[in-house]
Amino acid sequence: MANYIPEETIAEIRRSLDIVEVISEYVQLQKRGKHYTGLCPFHEEKTPSFSVSPDKQLYHCFGCGAGGNVITFIMEIEQLQFAEAVQRLAENKGLSVPDIPLSGTVKDSTHNRKKEAHQLASRFYHHLLMSTEQGRESFEYLLQRGFEKETIELFQLGFAPDHDGLLKELLVKRGFDLTDMEECGLLRRHEAAWELHDRFRNRVMFPIRDMRGYTVGFGGRVLGTGEPKYLNSPETSIFNKSDTLYGMDLAKKEIRKQNTAVLFEGYMDVISAYQANVKNGVASLGTSLTERQAQVLSRNAERIIICFDGDNAGQEAAVKSANMLEKHGLNVQVAVLPERMDPDDYIHSKGAEQFKKEIIEAAIPFMAFKMETLKKNKNLHIEGDKLSYIEEVLKQITTLSKAVERDFYMRRLADEFSLSFDALKQEQYRIYKETRRSFDKVGKPRFNQVQRERRGTAPFVNKRILPAFQNAERFLLAHMMQSKEITAEVGERLGGGFNVDEHIALAAYLYSYYGDNNPADPGAFINQLDDANLVKKASEIAMLDISRHLSENELVDYIHQIKNYPKWVEIEEKEQKMKEAEKKSDLKQALQLAAEIVDMKKALKK
Repeated sequence: MANYIPEETIAEIRRSLDIVEVISEYVQLQKRGKHYTGLCPFHEEKTPSFSVSPDKQLYHCFGCGAGGNVITFIMEIEQLQFAEAVQRLAENKGLSVPDIPLSGTVKDSTHNRKKEAHQLASRFYHHLLMSTEQGRESFEYLLQRGFEKETIELFQLGFAPDHDGLLKELLVKRGFDLTDMEECGLLRRHEAAWELHDRFRNRVMFPIRDMRGYTVGFGGRVLGTGEPKYLNSPETSIFNKSDTLYGMDLAKKEIRKQNTAVLFEGYMDVISAYQANVKNGVASLGTSLTERQAQVLSRNAERIIICFDGDNAGQEAAVKSANMLEKHGLNVQVAVLPERMDPDDYIHSKGAEQFKKEIIEAAIPFMAFKMETLKKNKNLHIEGDKLSYIEEVLKQITTLSKAVERDFYMRRLADEFSLSFDALKQEQYRIYKETRRSFDKVGKPRFNQVQRERRGTAPFVNKRILPAFQNAERFLLAHMMQSKEITAEVGERLGGGFNVDEHIALAAYLYSYYGDNNPADPGAFINQLDDANLVKKASEIAMLDISRHLSENELVDYIHQIKNYPKWVEIEEKEQKMKEAEKKSDLKQALQLAAEIVDMKKALKK
């Protein structure tokens, strides 16, 4: 793949980029010593095992093994070919890259065409809204809703006219395959006819964009009366509702800056909040929050503020979403709105400043919100309701993982009802034991499974201590990636005499890499590797902390460890044969093997 683009161009792009800056657009990173760490974007985890080295311009996940340089990261996270990833990175830096004939399959080409069609449709609908008589009514509607022209342009809002085939005609003129356009949701067939028509008609259009800002779907709000009120694009090969959060492309920088995301229910809420200077807001797409969306949020922030409608349905949805987010290790708070109001309503009636101060900044912890919710259907002047409420709150307190939180809310409960703290603590412990007994009856998972779930670690990598020869090979390869001279020295003394298959392959690639007069650069070396497993292994080794200088004694010791390993394996085999000879009472054979073992061990010691 690397042959499509000149090596000098690739090297220039890599030099102009900071891997920490690029990866920070996808992962919330925190500095830990020389490296930056975060939650891996390639597998589910709660404890960070993803590491980025600004010095080496490499990343590696110690959980799933993913690793490489800035180009391989973009390839993996965006599912792009090598040349596409290089072009994407070059565009972001304003660098020119020649047009490359990609070697993708027909499937890849179709996928890209579907994305191009959505970009075209987004521009088309926006033009109709902003610049035509057809879109005037929709534009006036948005202005009446309080949206400013700049906001409409920023979110690329548009208008789909009440016409069967206006978009279809445009797509035909631009050479798009109509079957593909049906598959990606821009066109559809009416039940009574076979002919394809525009999916969206007479609707205000909300482009749904991915993390990079590319339109992958649409939400359309009907003008006037009609059902459904909102019509979304269907699930397609380029649009997965469970993975996508509306507004994430615009909100991600502010989310990482504040380490906080605000979760809304709908498009209007996100846009109104953005205009009210709450620029870290996102929304799920007309469905309940999904595990994948929760995972995306957990990689970008530590705190989530849920701001749903003030009615019962909204508050119930808030509880459901909050429970899911807490499972992902997030600090969840709830912004409480008055009944019968949604965020958009509140902003228009009370103003942007009051919304930000009285609602968002006044968000309460999830546990406090649950306590308030439990009160709604109770008359606390009635003894039965009061006792029931206390029991329900204690059950919720039992689910809290931190002792400090449990203590805080029990004291709050004791103060509110003038109860003995010790009595509440005893009752809470009884509930805890009862819950545990119920759990055990259902069937408790094995300890290592529970531990894995709590730690958030996945069983991808065997964490056993590596044998000395294997560590010697790894450290020697790490030095070889950093030095052409050391590689030449190792080539003379050891050649391909490594013992691990992947290490043998990496050594061979390094000899070839330096033989082509390439510079000592782990990132550039990794670009030469076509095997995904070797890329992961090379990045893992390159991330090892090694000294800048490899002494002669260290070099000799590493090579000894590597060369001697096969001999130790041979000794073990002879020892096994000796035991078998002893069992058969073949003393002559046993004595001969014992003598050979002694001689071999003496030779190794020398």
